[in-house]
Amino acid sequence: MPVFTFRLDDEVAHRFDTVAESAGGRSALLRRLVINAVDAEEGERSGPVRRRERATRRFEIRLTDAEIAALDAAADVLGMKRTDWVTRLVRCRLHSAAPLPLEERAAVAQAWRELNRIGINLNQATRALNASVMVESGLDVAREAARVASFRAEIRTALAGLGTALKGDLAYWDSLDG
Repeated sequence: MPVFTFRLDDEVAHRFDTVAESAGGRSALLRRLVINAVDAEEGERSGPVRRRERATRRFEIRLTDAEIAALDAAADVLGMKRTDWVTRLVRCRLHSAAPLPLEERAAVAQAWRELNRIGINLNQATRALNASVMVESGLDVAREAARVASFRAEIRTALAGLGTALKGDLAYWDSLDG
């Protein structure tokens, strides 16, 4: 069985160990993370889990030069080809959903990672606050409470960014009602 080896700084290793305690230990958590990463990568290459019928039929429309120019400009804004833009528009209207563009999927994934990191930090701060009620604890409760408030603000910011990424795509397609 292959063995992976890598180095972490002490602070990150300590934080990882804290998370790993509740996940069956270092090896179990690392194994799960690797499996999730491989499964996610395979899912990215093979498309969504929900299989769609392969598109084999062609459809032709006629547009004016001005409409083609406007179509190309709209597609360019999203970094898409004309055909992809029209296909996404049609599928969105037919199925009431369109896959997020790659940039927005990356933004959503980044927001998810940030929320996960903040959640880990929040758990650590909560444990520290719980430990602070012990008489022998030298913990500065006010400082820990401020950390929790800071995490709360970070979570709100990250959630707002995540919402913007999701609503931005839907709002874009909804604005084409004319």
